[in-house]
Amino acid sequence: MSTPAFDSILCPIDFSDCSANALRWAAWLAGSLGKPLRLLHAVHLDMPAYISTVQKEEILDQWGQVQAQAETHLKEWAARNLPAGVEVHYEISDAPPVEAIIASAHRDNSCVVMGTHGRTGWRQVWMGSVTTRTIELAKVPILAIPPDKSVC
Repeated sequence: MSTPAFDSILCPIDFSDCSANALRWAAWLAGSLGKPLRLLHAVHLDMPAYISTVQKEEILDQWGQVQAQAETHLKEWAARNLPAGVEVHYEISDAPPVEAIIASAHRDNSCVVMGTHGRTGWRQVWMGSVTTRTIELAKVPILAIPPDKSVC
């Protein structure tokens, strides 16, 4: 068997049941291939133009705490959804989700394993889809795991 052309497995996490299922698949794949598992959570904040400079400074002061809390929550959540003994690296990004996933995957030459909520038709068009946009834009392999597919 030849070695895959990617260096790690990246699993974006939004704390949904779908991302928990994708995490189990990502852990299985990382273990099977002997690749590092990396978890990414994107916490994005858009600052409206009407916010004053003082308000922006206050928000940015608190933003560091939000990111630290996000990382703590990600670690605790992952521990509940991963088999014991899996080595995991954690990343918190302040970019919008699609941009965060693509930047991280390209930077570390990762295969992305991500859940899909299974929306179709107008629901997907209206609500958008991080998975769909990532598949369209990424230059790395993407495995989109439907919500009803469990690890073998």
